[in-house]
Amino acid sequence: MLLPPLHATANADSWLRAWHFDPILAPLLTAAGVGYLIAYQTVQRSGRRPPPFWRATAYFAGLAALAIALLGPPDHFNGILFSVHMVQHLLLMLVAAPLLVLGRPAALALWALPSRPRQRIWRALLGHRPVRSSLTLLTHPFMVFLLYNGSFVAWHLPALYQAAVVDRLVHEVEHASFFGTALLFWQVLLDPRPWRRRLSTEAVVLLLFATWMVSDLLCATVTLSSELLYPVYASHSKPWGLSPLGDQRLGGAIMWIAGGVLYVALLLGYLAYPAVRRGSPSPRHARYPLTGRRTL
Repeated sequence: MLLPPLHATANADSWLRAWHFDPILAPLLTAAGVGYLIAYQTVQRSGRRPPPFWRATAYFAGLAALAIALLGPPDHFNGILFSVHMVQHLLLMLVAAPLLVLGRPAALALWALPSRPRQRIWRALLGHRPVRSSLTLLTHPFMVFLLYNGSFVAWHLPALYQAAVVDRLVHEVEHASFFGTALLFWQVLLDPRPWRRRLSTEAVVLLLFATWMVSDLLCATVTLSSELLYPVYASHSKPWGLSPLGDQRLGGAIMWIAGGVLYVALLLGYLAYPAVRRGSPSPRHARYPLTGRRTL
């Protein structure tokens, strides 16, 4: 099924009106926000320690980024402008996913449950060897690297990419792949427990550096190409005097700069963190329900 026809031009007024209501996604985003608030208040009323305010803020910022990416202008104009489509991918992978992970919604939901249901869930997840082994394999840093970067590279190959532009179902599979692997990547990078221990500084730096190099290679290929890699965009007129090739180069540059800045900032942060941690007192944290591991 082809995507619905989009406006041939993208002026300022059309950008402001480029929002749509999705009968599945909008209720899901609303439920995710309401559910988080209910769980937060339940933890507070039970006398347990809820997550810090900054984590809740990060979570709702992640939901807002998802709404902008999937219900706003990036979703409306991604069939006209390659550069806008790249902004949409960045919002899914580098903004929404890490912010949602920082909010720790799964840990909060478990912490809000009564003791017995919480213990049953943990036993189902950690008490059965096949389930535990599968989760341990899925969260292995090398597996995460392959899934996250493999998805990123594969969906930017011209054949797959153009199929996603013209077919709604393929487009939704593409976004699910980006967002799902990004959630896994950031979960393992930022807080892999209880499936495995926190990664060492060396492992984090290696994972980030390798991912940065893959991203740089793909973005450089797109940005510096003298040929139009995605001819599907040649059939639409562009705003701001952009040519199809200029739009492709702009999109590649957006990915290149945004990804590079984020990965470099994280690399520097992780390298500096051990020294900062040695000079500060250890904070108290709540613990994972049942397992006794820290969370929230």
